[in-house]
Amino acid sequence: MKIRHILSLLFLSLMIGCTKDFEDTNQNPNNPTKVEPDFLLTTSIFQAMNLYGGDMNRVVFFNYTQHFSGFQGEFQRYSFNNATNSAYWKSTYIGCMQPVNQVVVNFKDNSAYKNRVLIAQIWKDYIISNAVSMWGAVPTNEALSGSPSVPFTKEEDIYHNLLADLKQLASSIDLSGDKYGAGADKVFGGDLLKWKKFANTLRLRLAMRISNAAPNGNPEAAKKVAQEIFADEQNTITAQAETAAAVWGTSSDTWSPLYNYVVYNYTANKATIPVVNESLIYHMVPYSDARLAIYAQPAKQGPQVNKFFGQNISYGGGSQYASGQVNPHTGLKQDDYSYIGSRFLKPDAEYVFISYAEACFLKAEAALKGWGGSKSAEQYYNEGIDASYNRYGLTAAQATAYKNTLGIKWSTASDTTGRSSQFKDWLQICSSYIAPGDNYKQIIMQHWLAIPGQGVDAWALIRRSRVLEFQPQFATYDGDYAYLPNRIIYPSDEVNTNSAEVNKAIKWLNGPDNLTTKLWFSLPTKKNPFLPF
Repeated sequence: MKIRHILSLLFLSLMIGCTKDFEDTNQNPNNPTKVEPDFLLTTSIFQAMNLYGGDMNRVVFFNYTQHFSGFQGEFQRYSFNNATNSAYWKSTYIGCMQPVNQVVVNFKDNSAYKNRVLIAQIWKDYIISNAVSMWGAVPTNEALSGSPSVPFTKEEDIYHNLLADLKQLASSIDLSGDKYGAGADKVFGGDLLKWKKFANTLRLRLAMRISNAAPNGNPEAAKKVAQEIFADEQNTITAQAETAAAVWGTSSDTWSPLYNYVVYNYTANKATIPVVNESLIYHMVPYSDARLAIYAQPAKQGPQVNKFFGQNISYGGGSQYASGQVNPHTGLKQDDYSYIGSRFLKPDAEYVFISYAEACFLKAEAALKGWGGSKSAEQYYNEGIDASYNRYGLTAAQATAYKNTLGIKWSTASDTTGRSSQFKDWLQICSSYIAPGDNYKQIIMQHWLAIPGQGVDAWALIRRSRVLEFQPQFATYDGDYAYLPNRIIYPSDEVNTNSAEVNKAIKWLNGPDNLTTKLWFSLPTKKNPFLPF
C-alpha cells in the first residue's frame, strides 16, 4: 500500500495536530501536490481501519460493546488515559481525515477529479460521523484549516449537516465520470455506484441514530431522511457484494493490529490477549446461533474446555450481588476462555464499515416505525439474518433454522423453559430474553450480532437503543460499579491548545466533560433493576 511513503509525504507537509499551522514544504504549505488522490484515499482507508479496527477497538470498544473482552486497563475499566485519548484524536484528524481533506483542498476546482473529490468528501463525512458519536461536538469544516483555535460544531448541527451533505454528494456522482483506480480504492475497487450506495446507506445509519424522540434526537428529521432513502432504495446497499469493507495485508507494516497483538506477539501479550465476551455467549448459545462458531473458538483449556466460554469484562466481579452463586470466573486466565474466531485473527482480516446485513436491519427499524420501505419490517429483518449468515459462509439452511427459533422468529418469545439461566449472565441480572411481540429488540439484537468487531458502530447502536442487557463494569477505579460510558472525554491536548472552543463544546453537552454525560442522540443510561442506584 506504500503507506509509510505516503504518510512521510503527508507529515512533511501537514501539521502534527489538527489545530496547528502547516509546516513549510516547497512554496505552498497547504498543497502537497506530489501526492495524487489515489494514494491519499488509500492512506485514509488504511488509517481508518487501524484506528477503528485496531488499538482503539481492542482497548476501548471491546469492553464497551461486549462482543469481545479487552482485558483490564483504564479504558477497559470505564475510565480513560489522557495520552491515549489524545492519540486517538490526532489519529482521527491527521491519520484518517487529513489525507482525504487534501484531495478536496487540492483538486476541488479540477473537473477531471470531480468524482474523486466527491468520494473523498463522503469518506471525510464517514470519519466525522464516527468522531461525533464518540466525543459529541467536534471540529468539522474548519478542522484542518490551520487555525490555532479551530471552531467546534454543535453535535445536533453535525448530524443535520452530514445528512444534507451526503444527500448532495451521492446525487452528484457521475457514474460515467472519473474514478479511483481499483488498486487504490480498497473498499470498492473504484466502483462509483457502490460509493453512491455507501453514501446513501451511511445517511440512513445516521438518520436512525438520531431517530429517538426529543430531547434525545429528532424523529421528524430522521423520518424525512428515511422516506427519501426508501424512495430511492435501489441506490442503497442491497447485496452482499456492496458491503463496504477492506482487508489488511500480509506484510508486517500492513497486517491487522489484532493479528499482531494476539497471534504474532502472543507470547509477549499472553496475559492480556482479548477473548470472547460472556455477553456474546448468552445472546447466541440459547438460540443455537451458528455464527458463534465463526465469532469464537471453543475453549482449549480450563473449566469449559471444548465449549464456548466467554469472559466477563469485570473478571466475574460483582460477587456482592451474586446471592450465593459461585463465581465461575474466579482465578481464570485468558487461555481458559474462548479465543476470538480465527476469521478475525488473520493478518489480512477484513474490517467492515457498513454491511449489507446492517443496511437490512436499518431498513427493518425504519419500516417498523412506519417510515416506508419496499418490504415489511419482518422481511427486512429476515433478509438481514440471511445476509449475516451468508457473509460468514454459513448455509441458507442454517439461516432458516435460526430464523425459526423461538425468540428469533418474528414476534415470538424466547423459549426459556427449564433453561432460563442460559439466557443470562453469570450474576443472573441481565438477559437476552425476547418478550412476545418485541420486534424492536429483535431488530436491535440482530443488528448487534451482525457487526462483531465494529466497535464504534456497535457502541452507538447500544447507546441509542438501550434494549440490550449487559453487566455494568464491576472492576472500576471509582465505586462499586459503573454503567457503559456515554462518550469519550475531550483530549487534554485539545483542552490545553483550544480551550475556548472546548469550553464552548462542553456547555453544549449539558453536563460535565466526563464519561457519564449523555450525548444528544442517545437515550439515558438504563439502570439495572437488580443493582442499587
